[in-house]
Amino acid sequence: MKKKTAMLGAWSAISLLGLSAFAWSRGPAPEYKGSRASEVWAIVQEGEYNELPRFKVTAGSFFGFLQDRLEAASARTLVDGNDTLPTFRKLLHANGICLKGTWNITEPSPFTGYFQEGSQAVIIARASAALSEVNQGENRSLGLAGKLYPTVDDNHQEPLKTANFFVIDDLGGTYIPHFRDAPMTNDISSISFGLDNAPNALVAAAAGRALQAAEKAAGGKDAFIRQLYPVSELGETNKTLAITPRWIKIQGQTGSRENFRDFRDELRVENHGGVLNFDIFVSSEGERGQAKVWQKIGYIEFTESVASEGCDNRLHFAHPQWREDLTFNR
Repeated sequence: MKKKTAMLGAWSAISLLGLSAFAWSRGPAPEYKGSRASEVWAIVQEGEYNELPRFKVTAGSFFGFLQDRLEAASARTLVDGNDTLPTFRKLLHANGICLKGTWNITEPSPFTGYFQEGSQAVIIARASAALSEVNQGENRSLGLAGKLYPTVDDNHQEPLKTANFFVIDDLGGTYIPHFRDAPMTNDISSISFGLDNAPNALVAAAAGRALQAAEKAAGGKDAFIRQLYPVSELGETNKTLAITPRWIKIQGQTGSRENFRDFRDELRVENHGGVLNFDIFVSSEGERGQAKVWQKIGYIEFTESVASEGCDNRLHFAHPQWREDLTFNR
């Protein structure tokens, strides 16, 4: 029998979506000037796999000689805004598939930036599973990181700064058979924990300690959730007037479900007639770890996908540092 363990979930929060073995030492933040979506997608497509690899994730890979790779990676994601990096190995979400399409907000809400009704953006995303489990019938922790470009032209010539967001299903893993049915949110303060997923406890403790250390070193306060202000401030002239939802949920649109053993095959757009849609929900109601009142405000339409070395080893998502000055309601 499983039980919810809030502390482990909090410790594991968000870092599971972005940690890598890329070496980073504290110092001046790398300059970020933005990127071109077409160039980033070209990098993502490099080294497309003929057969899907299954990278093994072990606790031993988290540490090197006199180096805590988890803490170094946590620190790097908080200060490095670059959308791609030199080749690196993700420590936790090593197995993924990348998708490209459009972010579409179709419903009114109080929120600003690219949560506003009528907003459209190019999106590049990476769907992944924590640790080594990728197949149906295995205890999988599923997540998605998204990168929004404030344009509908994926061949834009001027570099644009992106807004990144992160959502994840239960960090302890579930046996949900389809990735598209996983209710992935940025509220990941608890995990399911039981005998069948006990190895996650070690990972959670290591990730939590590393994330807390990195957040504290960066002057942050709450390392247990990744806020959404990069999206609510995107395109806003006066960012002090931004209204930000506390919570976001991304979930596949309802419809028929075919069985694919590996979640990466499930998310190939060619297996769905060339289009794969996810709904976007937001809320500012409810507390961490409690039920939310969700409002559907739009959808993501993916029309391209690739599983590749570039996707797994080059694409980078910057994590927002915690802020206390956000406004959540008008």
